[in-house]
Amino acid sequence: MSNNRQGRFSEKPTNAANFDINNSEDMIQQPAVSSEVETAISETEPTAQKKAKTRADKKLEITGLVLAGLFVASMFFMPTSSSVNTSDEAKLALENQMSTQLPIGVRILSDDENLAGQDLTITHSSPAEENKIHIWDYAAEDGDYVQILVDGVAIGDPFMIKNKPVVFTVPTTGEIQVLGIRDGGGGITYAVHYEVNETTYFNGTDVGNGNLYTLIRE
Repeated sequence: MSNNRQGRFSEKPTNAANFDINNSEDMIQQPAVSSEVETAISETEPTAQKKAKTRADKKLEITGLVLAGLFVASMFFMPTSSSVNTSDEAKLALENQMSTQLPIGVRILSDDENLAGQDLTITHSSPAEENKIHIWDYAAEDGDYVQILVDGVAIGDPFMIKNKPVVFTVPTTGEIQVLGIRDGGGGITYAVHYEVNETTYFNGTDVGNGNLYTLIRE
């Protein structure tokens, strides 16, 4: 009996050992499968993120190109001329061909009209040796070109007068001439503002002719 009992007792540990070994193998295999899945997921996630990031970058790039195109188009179609001043002061300035009230760069006509040119003498009491003049087209920007001369010497190349003023520094005494170079149509019309006496003169000339401004200190 003792042998039989020992045989029966010996079977249980053997079975238990076999069971534990099988279970241990299952437990060892499961983490291996899980690690493979995690590896696959970890490899997939960056790829998905890269694709999403690439799509986002493309959208931003397209949006930027569209905005840049709209900006260029707005600059292209933006009016280059300021609005026309039709006040009583503007009408009086056109009649007298001068103004001490209207701002620099004012536009008082929508289209060029022939304006009788005139030479002017400007007297002042400024002790300064130099002053600035501002010259612009007070009507339409139609391609008129002029050149500025000081005592018969050009101080720059011919340029197209526009509604936006161009500034020159000239002496406070001497002769300043605005010479007509090219007529874009309707006569060369322009305005010139002298800071030495804070006055704007509205004038006109023809190609090859000019208006003479004689500055005298009192």
